[in-house]
Amino acid sequence: MKEVTYEEYCKLSYEERKNFTGIIKFDFGLQHYQQNGQLHKTDGPAIIRPDGSVMQYFIYGTQTTKKGQELYHSLMKLKGLL
Repeated sequence: MKEVTYEEYCKLSYEERKNFTGIIKFDFGLQHYQQNGQLHKTDGPAIIRPDGSVMQYFIYGTQTTKKGQELYHSLMKLKGLL
């Protein structure tokens, strides 16, 4: 998965940001996982703070809970998509 700093991400064109898939790393340790320009991760939090105290889960740009993510993952497995 592609990793860029926030400064590198800011230098991308609008189209590149809109389609970005990878990890954006901020100077203070925060990480954002994105797929096609949206916060997205199916196997853990999409926003991770350096101390791990607050994490947020997103699937295709929609905020969810850890349980919601687990249900999504189970459904995709049942459908044979994972």
